[in-house]
Amino acid sequence: MKKYISPGSWFSFEYPDTWHEFEDEAGSFLFYNPNSWTGNFRISAVMDNSPDFARNALRDELAQYSDAKLVTIGRHEFAYSRETFQEGNEWYTSHFWVTGYKQMAVYATFTCAKGSPIEEAKQTIASLYLMNPNKPQCHEVIPVRLMEISLINEAYERTQKEVKQELKKDFSAVDVATGIANLQRLVDEGKMKLNPHTIDRLALVLGCFLTDELDGVEWVSVIDGRNEYPALSMNGQVVNPTERLATYITRQGKCDLREVYEELMK
Repeated sequence: MKKYISPGSWFSFEYPDTWHEFEDEAGSFLFYNPNSWTGNFRISAVMDNSPDFARNALRDELAQYSDAKLVTIGRHEFAYSRETFQEGNEWYTSHFWVTGYKQMAVYATFTCAKGSPIEEAKQTIASLYLMNPNKPQCHEVIPVRLMEISLINEAYERTQKEVKQELKKDFSAVDVATGIANLQRLVDEGKMKLNPHTIDRLALVLGCFLTDELDGVEWVSVIDGRNEYPALSMNGQVVNPTERLATYITRQGKCDLREVYEELMK
């Protein structure tokens, strides 16, 4: 099982190793097995100022759907209901769970082929843990979330575009040494100003080079109180490339990307 912690540390749960996170609408998180589809699991949370918001959400769910019932799974009580529908020639069933705590309501669904087992979804639901987003005290490392993947991809794509515009070079078609040399040239010629944003972007690109070059290096998401950021899992250690690069620049008074990259490789 893998662990997921929502942005803002509102809730966490464990999900099967075969599931992966995929893009969904804003505020909703989608998981399924891309190799052997068993169903789509979606989960979202809504926050309100009322301390009775969760209780009212359960009450409304039970009142709205005649077949809804209260069930206890894991730590929490849920309003559970289901709906069977047809798409084309196929029949599916959506299973709905609603729970929450005080001002936060959590909504989860699992849509699968009609008659399919839902044990994976129930195990995931049973592991649901609701946290206090006003006092985040979570300090964990989890498999990289889609949110952090988006940050990494955005950093790489923007840097690739900048190299293309400023140096007229194809950033993605060169080896790592040449890629780092091109980035260094942008810095040395003042075409890339060193500020917290660009330092973070450069560090993420160095991290992309590492994951491509070294076996066993992978991105993870670090949840540290209110701070959430992508990092590298290397040889049993978690390394924050942004922190490494920023610390080097502060201590050395310069930005030597090749040297920082070699330090990260150790």
